[in-house]
Amino acid sequence: MKKILILTLLFVPLLMFGQNDIQLSQQFLSRMNYNPAATGASNYLNAFLLGRQQWIGWKDAPQTQLLNVHNYFDEINSGAGLIVSNDRIAFTSTINAKLDYAYHIHFENRSYLSLGLGAGIIYKNLDVNKLLTETGSAETDPTINSYMDRYKKVNPDFDFGIEYNTEFLQVGASVTHLNLSPVNINNLQSGRHIYFYTKGTFNLHPNWKLSPAAVAHLNVWPIMQLDLNTIAYYRSRFWFGASVRVSDRFVLETCAGIVGLFVTDFLKLGYSYDYNPGPLKKYSGGSHEIMLGLRLGKGEARYGIKTPRFFE
Repeated sequence: MKKILILTLLFVPLLMFGQNDIQLSQQFLSRMNYNPAATGASNYLNAFLLGRQQWIGWKDAPQTQLLNVHNYFDEINSGAGLIVSNDRIAFTSTINAKLDYAYHIHFENRSYLSLGLGAGIIYKNLDVNKLLTETGSAETDPTINSYMDRYKKVNPDFDFGIEYNTEFLQVGASVTHLNLSPVNINNLQSGRHIYFYTKGTFNLHPNWKLSPAAVAHLNVWPIMQLDLNTIAYYRSRFWFGASVRVSDRFVLETCAGIVGLFVTDFLKLGYSYDYNPGPLKKYSGGSHEIMLGLRLGKGEARYGIKTPRFFE
């Protein structure tokens, strides 16, 4: 039993590394959590709150909470914001808090380019007291106690990103945990993550808009995940769509349905349900994600964005 426990402890950093950055089905409604260049995407003060419960039916299944607040300051052509996330899986937890800043460069065609930097801290913790040993208590097991300091760590954390926006197209790239090594399995440092994404908006009808998007996410080269989603907006009031996530070997990992409502011009609600088509489907009731977005102030739409309900 003790040998198995030791192997588990040695393998924990790999598990924690496997999902360092939070993964959201509604991530395009909150790009700034992985790209600081998306900070200040409108003239309003925006707040975004999301809760995710993954793999319903599993004990100690992953849970994620995310809050971000950001605003655009026209006098300095800049956006600034705050992001706080809490990600828990089994007996491990990660708290990430960052301040984001983005400088916006305007062009005559009403498009803009933004350069963003995020800086903060990331705290990772392994709660060894939740582990069971042959003695029945992790607190009194010398093997566990020898790992206590190793599995609590605070590191500075920096992100960098770039994003280009027009009325109908969005393209971006970013690196999270920029100051940390690409791979680190000896302690609780995060690995570096790289993102590339694009999103389009098409007017299909006076009442309908279609917005397809793609995100490529690299966390340990050459391991990559690809998210593909399409959202349809009706009368700038409702939205619904679907998202799929595939692995680097093009294996389907997750399918998600997404729905949402603009309650008012200043409040939006969203929900998504994830289905796991792989081996997890026998044991998991899927994953649920609830989002609330709030926009404050009386800013004007910028950069050719004619519908202020599509707020960031």
